[in-house]
Amino acid sequence: MRKDIFEESWLYRVMVILCLCILLVYTYLTNEETLLNYVGGKFILDSRLMWQIGIFAMLSLVLFYLLESTLDYKSQNEVLKEYVRKVQGEIDSERQAIEDLKSVSGDKIIKLGSFVITISDMAKEFNSVLETTLLLQTMLIKTSELLGSKKCAIFSIDSKKTLHLVDAFGYNKDELTGFSLTADNEESGMAGLAALDGKFYSKAILEADYTKKHVLKNDKFQLQFCQPIIYRGEVLAVICIGEVKEGLLDDYIVRILSTIANFGAVALSNSRLVERIKDQSIRDGLTGLYNHQYFQERLDELLSLAIKEKQPLGFIMIDLDHFKKLNDTYGHQMGDIGLKKLAHILKSRTRKDDIIARYGGEEFVCILFGMSIEKTAELAEKIRADFKNTVLEFDDAKTTCTLSAGVAAYMPEKTYDMKKNKLIRIADKALYEAKEKGRDKVVIDKSLPAGRQGV
Repeated sequence: MRKDIFEESWLYRVMVILCLCILLVYTYLTNEETLLNYVGGKFILDSRLMWQIGIFAMLSLVLFYLLESTLDYKSQNEVLKEYVRKVQGEIDSERQAIEDLKSVSGDKIIKLGSFVITISDMAKEFNSVLETTLLLQTMLIKTSELLGSKKCAIFSIDSKKTLHLVDAFGYNKDELTGFSLTADNEESGMAGLAALDGKFYSKAILEADYTKKHVLKNDKFQLQFCQPIIYRGEVLAVICIGEVKEGLLDDYIVRILSTIANFGAVALSNSRLVERIKDQSIRDGLTGLYNHQYFQERLDELLSLAIKEKQPLGFIMIDLDHFKKLNDTYGHQMGDIGLKKLAHILKSRTRKDDIIARYGGEEFVCILFGMSIEKTAELAEKIRADFKNTVLEFDDAKTTCTLSAGVAAYMPEKTYDMKKNKLIRIADKALYEAKEKGRDKVVIDKSLPAGRQGV
């Protein structure tokens, strides 16, 4: 375009110059007087003609300059118009690109906003749950919702690195509970490896790693992803995913599981701390058994449950024989050892769900839900024999101690109703009778048929 305008301007210039030349020649030829006149034997220069020529020359220069300016303006104007058109085209392209970007970004911003809200709500929900089992179940529900998983499970991990099923969707819970899963070897498949290494693993990752591909053969159940929940280097639990909603990218799955694990780890640590504090508040500091207040609360609950479900409830009240004499003779440290030894025997002889408490001083109680009075008496006798054969040692001193026990029970076939204080009073009366009969004995409630009064 610039070249065309340039050539066109020179064409106009040549034409102007030719026109001026023709004008000058015509003026000269049509003038009656020539430039030089011969008058009186002399040549005389005609000044008028010179002035005409000068004026024509000036007009030519002015006209040439005006024409040059006009042509330059025209050329520049065309170039400017072309530039403006190009810029306008680029602006239109940028405007369209911005509109497209707004459309795409708008969708992404909406999705991101929704994701942030979901994560915020999840964090609040996690932190509001202070019971460990319920918190783990909540985490599993969120995992299922966000990944569209119809097959997932969550396991807690104890101090012995054993995985314990907390809850599951889509799996056979009894089957999962029956599996022996640990975090100290690769025999437990992907779940055990994730718990051992404290890393996220997927089936695709393990299949691509020839050094760990063999782990997949040890999977006890269908697995696609495993996400450990870690707090300060300790693996607290493992989320296992068997399947997810179709179309989800691996990056999205990893991000969701990582977010759940990060928020869950802090919440899980808090819930464990709360439970630890709560446990300390209901425990006896010396023996580690439940304290008197907790015993009273649980006896109320379990007795009501036994009456409602028509189940027996065994009850033992224990007292160390001549405990004051033991303290006076060997010191209170020896007395503390005696209390700890008995607490150990009680925990080892009873079931996990039984309530064993320090009633006060040297007295202990056992609440045995679902246990008949005969079985309760047999248990009391085993405890008495174990303690009698236990040697108490402190520094260079050695000694033994005995105990007396009173046994009572709520028996639905014999009693329609039973009050807590009455049950305690019956057992205490049986204990007093054991003391009266010479100590180191187990006495059963006299309301039993003859022949079951003592063991």
